[in-house]
Amino acid sequence: MMKATILIPAYNEETVIARTLWYLSKGLPLSDFRVIVIANGCSDATAARARAVMPQAEVIETDRCGKCHALNLGFEASCKSAPVICLDADLDVTSESLTALLAPLEHGNALASCGKMEVVTSESSAAVRTFYQGWRSNPYFSQGKFGGLFALSPAGAARVFPLPEVIADDEYIRRSFRQEETAFAAECSFQARAPSSLPDLIRVRRRSIRGARQVTRLGQPSPERGSTKEMLHRALVSRPDTLPIAFFLLVMTWVRVCLMLEGQNSCHLWERDHSSRAAG
Repeated sequence: MMKATILIPAYNEETVIARTLWYLSKGLPLSDFRVIVIANGCSDATAARARAVMPQAEVIETDRCGKCHALNLGFEASCKSAPVICLDADLDVTSESLTALLAPLEHGNALASCGKMEVVTSESSAAVRTFYQGWRSNPYFSQGKFGGLFALSPAGAARVFPLPEVIADDEYIRRSFRQEETAFAAECSFQARAPSSLPDLIRVRRRSIRGARQVTRLGQPSPERGSTKEMLHRALVSRPDTLPIAFFLLVMTWVRVCLMLEGQNSCHLWERDHSSRAAG
C-alpha cells in the first residue's frame, strides 16, 4: 500500500530542484511513495531537470503561476487514501526524515505533522547569521517548524484542499488544525538555506508577514502570537546572549514599519529570495 504522495511545487527552480530530488531519492522506496513535481509558470528548465534527476517522478506543467494552484493540481493527481507530504523545491530532506514525519499520522490521531528546520547560514552575512541565532530562540520552534515541509493525513488533506489563493499556504494549513491535531516529529529534520544578505532577508520576512495577515483576514487568527512575543521579550532580559534576540526583534520591527509604509497596495506582493538559490 502506498505510504504517501510527495507534492513539490516549483517555480523557476532549475538551480535547486536537482539537489532537492537527489537528497529525497537517497533510500526512498519509490514503490511506496509517489513523487509529483508541479512546475508552475516556469520560464526555465525546472521540469526538464526534474525529469532528468528522477525519471520515476511525475512532472506536471502549468502556465499559471501560484504555489497554491500548483499544490491543488498535485493533490488532484494524488492518491486520496494515503497521506500527502508537501515539500518546497529548495529544501533538503532525506527519506529517513520523511518516514519519521509520517509516523504520527500512521500511529496516532494527528491530522498533520511537522519536523525540525535547520537553517544553513554558512553563505550568509554576519547580520543574517545573527538574526537566525535570535530566530532560533523563538519558543514557537519547540514544536517544530510548520512550513516548507509537512505531512497531512487523508482526513487532514480533505479538510484543507483545495487551497484558496493565498501567499502563505503553509500558514493557512497550519491554522486549519487545532494544536492537538498537529504532531511534532522530532526525528524529522530538513535543511533550508538562509538569504545571503540582510536586504534579501527583509524581503522574505515581509512576504511572511503579508501572508500571515492575509490568512488572518480570511478568519483564521493565530492564537499563540501574543505569547510568543512576550516570551521572546522575557528571554531578552533573562539570557546572557541577548544580542541575537535583540537584533531579531529589531529586524522584525523594521519589517513591520516597512509594511506600514507600503500601504494596502502591496498586500498580495510575492517577494522572493534568489540569493539562497544561486549556488544550486
